[in-house]
This record gives sequence, structure tokens and C-alpha cells, in this order.
Amino acid sequence: MQVSMSELRHRISILRPVMDTDDEGNILSSSVQEVGKAWALVLPFAAKISDGYAEKVQEVDYRIVVRYRADVRVTDIVEWSGKRLIPIAPPYPLGGKKQWLVIECRELVEDG
Repeated sequence: MQVSMSELRHRISILRPVMDTDDEGNILSSSVQEVGKAWALVLPFAAKISDGYAEKVQEVDYRIVVRYRADVRVTDIVEWSGKRLIPIAPPYPLGGKKQWLVIECRELVEDG
């Protein structure tokens, strides 16, 4: 995959979950803090619709390419165009070089 700077047309926010715990270690509340914003290339690459006996699951997978940054974790959430995308794999450098970072994410589509 070849990526150029002119293809980074989407604005994303990288959010990190922050969890508060009580004295016994129970999670009281969970909030998110913004780690940063970046220009990105967002490519939907897979869609899955499962209709099982108990529930119907609709998923869309995205491949997001940003300029390389070392502060993105697998537990972070990517917010793009009003959608919250959950990483499904650790972020990895594109082509093994530290020029582009690829984040593969999944969006669960809710039934309305």
C-alpha cells in the first residue's frame, strides 16, 4: 500500500480510556481523555453481518493510516466522523518503516 500526504483527508481523534477505582479495586466510572488529533486515511475493508439464533451482529472493519506516532496503544479508541472505532490489533508501522502507522479498527453498528 502506497500512501502520500495528500491522501490524509480525514480528521480523527485518539481517545484513551481513564478508569477510576475505589479502595477495593472496583471500577467506579470510566471516562475518556483525548490523546491527540491527526489527519488520516480511513479505508473500510471488511463488513460482516451475522444473524445467529440469539442476536444479529453487524460489524464494519477499517484500516486507518496516520503519520507515525509512538503514543498510540491497543486500548485507545479512535473517533472519526461521529463514530467510535475500537482497535482489533496492535498498531503497526506500514512497511516496517517509521513513516506511517496503521491502526485496524472495528465499528459495531447498532440496530436502531
